[in-house]
Amino acid sequence: MKTLIELYDPAHPVKNILAALIFKPEVLIFIGLKGSLTDRVQCLVERLLRRKGIEAELRFMEPDLKDGNRVVRMLEQITWEHADCVFEISGGPDLLLALVGHFCALRGVPQLYKDVDSQELIWITSEGERREPLVLPKLDISDLLLAYGARLERTDHYYPNLSDAAQEACIGRICQVFLRFLEEWPHVSIWFQYVCRNAAEEEHAYDCLEVSEKRDGRVNMLLRQFKNLDVFYALQKAGAIHDLAIDSRRVCFRFENTEIRRLLTNQGVWLELCTYLSAAQTGGFDDLVMSAVIGWDYENKNHYPQNEIDVVLLKGIRALFISCKTSITKRSPYDLYEIKTLCERFGGDMAQAVLIAADNCLNTNHSLYIRAREMGIVILDINTIKKGNLGRELLKIAAGRYHFPE
Repeated sequence: MKTLIELYDPAHPVKNILAALIFKPEVLIFIGLKGSLTDRVQCLVERLLRRKGIEAELRFMEPDLKDGNRVVRMLEQITWEHADCVFEISGGPDLLLALVGHFCALRGVPQLYKDVDSQELIWITSEGERREPLVLPKLDISDLLLAYGARLERTDHYYPNLSDAAQEACIGRICQVFLRFLEEWPHVSIWFQYVCRNAAEEEHAYDCLEVSEKRDGRVNMLLRQFKNLDVFYALQKAGAIHDLAIDSRRVCFRFENTEIRRLLTNQGVWLELCTYLSAAQTGGFDDLVMSAVIGWDYENKNHYPQNEIDVVLLKGIRALFISCKTSITKRSPYDLYEIKTLCERFGGDMAQAVLIAADNCLNTNHSLYIRAREMGIVILDINTIKKGNLGRELLKIAAGRYHFPE
């Protein structure tokens, strides 16, 4: 394909460039409503296409739809200059679609329609209609964010190395301990923070892995927050700590490694890790990121807005934006509005907002669950997590096959 003409839809920046990524035309012409193809939009489109290796000549046109004759003359000029052109008609203003459809039918110019839901490409030519499979180009989360004028600044907390199978397995076992001792886990993290208090916040802060803590008044007070000390033995069985010895005078052990030490002193990371690993282990997502710090509206500014999203998953062009809450008992609808707003801002209508809760939402905050369902936000609670179904449910959501329970 030498020339592709795309009807630009500002509400769907990713869909606008899919055909170009598939066919890699030599010339790419965008036609949009007056004022829709701003300099910023043109810059974002060009950056994203160049990032994906598309070197097409780009043209941007904004006809005045109030003058239908002028629009037709513009279309005639384009097809005269580019006799081999194809119009992509999957989106765009209704009036422009009608004018282009009528023009193409009269002139015998081929049209192309992408049906993302049924994964089909539909060709409309003078010889009739032809269908073929739609093979979506491979995108990552940074591509998606760039299309919406944002970027992945960094990842906070800890980012798991999935290429280290032993480490991943160890973290997975600790996740099970976290779920088993969910009520006590905040005290567990505080206790580890306390016994690691002598580690200076420098480059080698976590190199000291041996812990031998005298059971003074402060340590015993913290230990009394636990129902029992089984959590230590569970962590030893999981491989997080070794050489555990507990008596009336001391608590001694050795951390598995520096990363495990970092994790055990971080209370807020574990539900994110459970979600991230559950999704990764399905093998069904094209890209995953946790603790994502996203910057936007950053052009020519030293200080610009940033938002943190606990987990972002991408399958095809459909993203899941996930907020992880250890407890939802006293949560307000604000938490729903926050993840819904971020989902729409950075993922558009193809994205899905999800809230992962480590308690029983149906029983503890049923009104919030009902409100979430009304807003189209999926809540997956502790029942889904403990059954081991979290990854499968996330895949189902990404595939558009999730049904809200009544």
